[in-house]
Amino acid sequence: MAASIQSAIAKLKHKDVRQRRRAVRVLFDSDAHESVEAFSPFLDDDDVWFRNKAIEAYRRWAPKHAPHLLEDLAKKGQLDGQRCVAMVFDSIADTSYSAVLARLLLDSSDPVVVRRAVKQLLSTELATSTELQRFKSSDDHVIRSAAASVNPQISDLLECLKDPHPDVRRQAASSLLILDLDFDANKALQDALENDEALWKLAVPIALEYSRPYLVDLVEAKRNTERRFLVQALKEAVHEADDPRLQTLLDAGCTSVVARWLVGRNDSKSDSLRNDLLFDERVDSIDKSRLLERLLHRNEEPEIREIAEKLLNESTDEVVLSAAQNLYTA
Repeated sequence: MAASIQSAIAKLKHKDVRQRRRAVRVLFDSDAHESVEAFSPFLDDDDVWFRNKAIEAYRRWAPKHAPHLLEDLAKKGQLDGQRCVAMVFDSIADTSYSAVLARLLLDSSDPVVVRRAVKQLLSTELATSTELQRFKSSDDHVIRSAAASVNPQISDLLECLKDPHPDVRRQAASSLLILDLDFDANKALQDALENDEALWKLAVPIALEYSRPYLVDLVEAKRNTERRFLVQALKEAVHEADDPRLQTLLDAGCTSVVARWLVGRNDSKSDSLRNDLLFDERVDSIDKSRLLERLLHRNEEPEIREIAEKLLNESTDEVVLSAAQNLYTA
């Protein structure tokens, strides 16, 4: 096998193009990584087939067996070569060397190549302060967004909330939402969220997931206009009726969102919370009616009939009385 591979490598220089093509196929079929450097003359070949095969050989074998060839490829300045290098960063074990390669690509004319180079420097935490500043002020929103994802400076992230591109604003908000902010920074963030519908919808699930103290601020900002979204977000994040996040919302008077989260739930914890809400004067009569309507299938249970009877005796709200009467007589 070794002899046949060496023979094929030698034939890469054969005058007969058919012999060269056959040699290329043999080397690829044999996965002959030791042949990678022998493909370098093909990088400038007039025949596009040979050029493509040389790039494929570099992509397949150079990262592990001849990484120095990638540096030569990046320096040549040819787009196909630069794209090849940008695609193999994850296959290079030495992150310091991958950073060297990434820097060679920062001035490429291909924005995708530059983005990959930037992300490699950022993900390996090897970007210099000068490079970080360059990335933050890039004309490319993808690069600005990537820079915001690793930027620990709260003042910079607050400034990114004003960026003209929504992806940068979203990334900055995502970073800020999990940080502990002082009063002024939190106010600036809340103002931005309230005035940007997309950012607000991004913030609510994050606030629920991390039980952030500004959850109430977010809910109160749009609890009437975005009630359906809030209820859905609550259902996705909260699964037990004794979850402290529900109590936080109730304490803040966000009873409608909690009541609508509760609709259709029939476990013991939910029953207890439902009973509290049905006799809570802060809860809207429509929400109480909806809670009662969803109990019709349980109207034979003594506890349910007792609730209906108590409402009939104590409530003065016509909507609630009608729903309680339907439940009691069903």
